[in-house]
Amino acid sequence: MVFSKQPIIDVKGAVIFQGLDTVLQDVNFSIEPDEFVFLIGRTGSGKSSLLKTLYADLPLKMGKAEIVGFHLEKIKRNEVPFLRRKLGIVFQDFQLFPDRTVAENLFFVMRATGWTDREKMKNRMVEVLMRVGLADAATKMPHQLSGGEQQRIVIARALINQPSILLADEPTGNLDPDVADGIFKLFQEINNEGTAILMATHNHDLLRKYPYRVLKCEKGKLLDSKTEDISINTAY
Repeated sequence: MVFSKQPIIDVKGAVIFQGLDTVLQDVNFSIEPDEFVFLIGRTGSGKSSLLKTLYADLPLKMGKAEIVGFHLEKIKRNEVPFLRRKLGIVFQDFQLFPDRTVAENLFFVMRATGWTDREKMKNRMVEVLMRVGLADAATKMPHQLSGGEQQRIVIARALINQPSILLADEPTGNLDPDVADGIFKLFQEINNEGTAILMATHNHDLLRKYPYRVLKCEKGKLLDSKTEDISINTAY
């Protein structure tokens, strides 16, 4: 007997808002636990709003969405931190504290998500820094790191709680092509180890080079390459 895997994200009939404005209507898609999925679309088409809804930064006012076991249409404010412990969130603009070392940046996230044992925190910090290839960066300040190194720290931060899925919003957008390629390969390695990835991107070279499934925000709708042909040339 073959048992089907429970989708890590399952969205049905969702309407995505940015403030009072509707940006996406009748959104339906699911993502399996080990999938790698691109999210594309022009600026302002709803990519970031969709991601923010998935990590409960924006409320889901209409429709249903389940992610890592949480129902977003009825999630309570005090449950959001527990949701985010199961997610990894990677931002384009890094959002590292500039006046704290790499270690202090990582410890901040650990404390905010319930870690209390200092020795376990140190061990986990070493593990995630090794995972992203920056084992010697703990005592450095963000300004001492290159853009690519800072993004690797952001990915390390996202991996702290061994998330089931990474939500990445243009993680290579501010990096030169060679550095961006290295960051993307790191995401692939993480995906191959069993973590699902949903990555918003404008990078057409990545889309052409790596034929992963594509979700496209276009004219208020979310299109899915699993069920329809999608042009990647109008992603901007």
